[in-house]
Amino acid sequence: MDLSTDQHRVLGSPRRPVDRFLALSLILLVVAGCATTDLPPISQQGAGFQPLPDEVAMWSEARQEEEKLLDSVDVYEDPLLEEYLEDVVVGLQPPGMAANPQLRYRVKVIEDPTLNAFAYPHGSLYVHTGLLARMENESQLATVLGHEMTHVEHRHMIRYRRSLRNKQIAWSAVAVAAAVIAAGEEADAWEDGDWGRAARVGVLSDVLVGLGLQLAVLASVNGYGRDLELEADHGAFRKLQASGYDIAQAPRVYELLRDDHGDASGMEVFFFGSHPKLDRRIENARHWIAQNPGASEASEGADSEPRVRRQTTFERRLRPVVRDDARLSLELGRLELAEHQLMRAFEGMPEDPEVHYLFARLYLAQADEDPERFDSLRVSAYNALRESIRLDPDRPDPHLRLGLLAYDDADFETACVQFRQYVEIAQEADDAGRIRDYVLELERDGQCPG
Repeated sequence: MDLSTDQHRVLGSPRRPVDRFLALSLILLVVAGCATTDLPPISQQGAGFQPLPDEVAMWSEARQEEEKLLDSVDVYEDPLLEEYLEDVVVGLQPPGMAANPQLRYRVKVIEDPTLNAFAYPHGSLYVHTGLLARMENESQLATVLGHEMTHVEHRHMIRYRRSLRNKQIAWSAVAVAAAVIAAGEEADAWEDGDWGRAARVGVLSDVLVGLGLQLAVLASVNGYGRDLELEADHGAFRKLQASGYDIAQAPRVYELLRDDHGDASGMEVFFFGSHPKLDRRIENARHWIAQNPGASEASEGADSEPRVRRQTTFERRLRPVVRDDARLSLELGRLELAEHQLMRAFEGMPEDPEVHYLFARLYLAQADEDPERFDSLRVSAYNALRESIRLDPDRPDPHLRLGLLAYDDADFETACVQFRQYVEIAQEADDAGRIRDYVLELERDGQCPG
């Protein structure tokens, strides 16, 4: 049966409101089902805090991931350092957070030269040696720890995950709803004989359902996002203020990490972000201090004697970290940074044989890159190795390094003596047999004393 154009329009007209109603209902249904990201901080609930079901599941997931993490990274084993870091954390906790029985902060250090720190939602805080080694005082350290503590306290992980899921669901719903609306508009266009408009509507629905959704999801996966990172910064500043730390050191943290002694290798994966982001954080920190004059006044009025004691403890606990991170920097060829770190370590540990040994390695690496200073740098390496041996003659590596250096310079008697010392101390070393061969060779050539 043939129908007139008017009959088509009469029969088709009820379909368009139905399509729009379906689309609107779908959007409202999804919005109602979205999990809220407006969660109060744990510290506001104190002893009465109870994690939400999806939060409990996330904590369990985080603990399982943490076990895998600890199996795959080098943990920096220093019980006194961990005890010190956890003491700083305890001092930064607001009372409501300390009263919460559901989680406790625990700090672990990862032996890694990159500038990084992160927190699991159940209270485990991780800091890389590379980041610790850049800190100059406890107020700067407290800024970093306070930032990570705020991520936990303000439940950023669950808020971010819910936000991500909500965006995915919402974007999917909007895409489907748009496709329903587009289908209705497309039908109208076909009925009206507007073929070009019908084709354009079809492309729009494809973009919303396909490529548009993918881009929305990808745009969402970018750390915690600017707002939550800024919230963590401000939480750290408030913790510093409440604990009597020098709030002026907060922007200094970002300046140190931005400058990083000229390292332009691009290998850093810093938890605060790229240089432009660090510039913004410096400005945000300065703005927060300007807007909260009581914070700087409180820190200026803090008792200087306890602060001096805290700084002394900071230096004692962090000097070995700075020294050991210098070794990692040497292995990566970051000589300028290694030199800066070794100078810091030497100021506090002038009698440490490892510091002198690392200086020797630094001088030799610099000599390879600076022909004009080649001879003088090798002399400095000789002196540093001899000082390391004087301070601790039972460490094998300085003997081996000095023996190889002397052999290269045709000082075979010194080489033989140092090789003998090495194989005596390190009898089970993998290369002990090879070094014994060197001694036999020198003895056959009459190059070894007595």
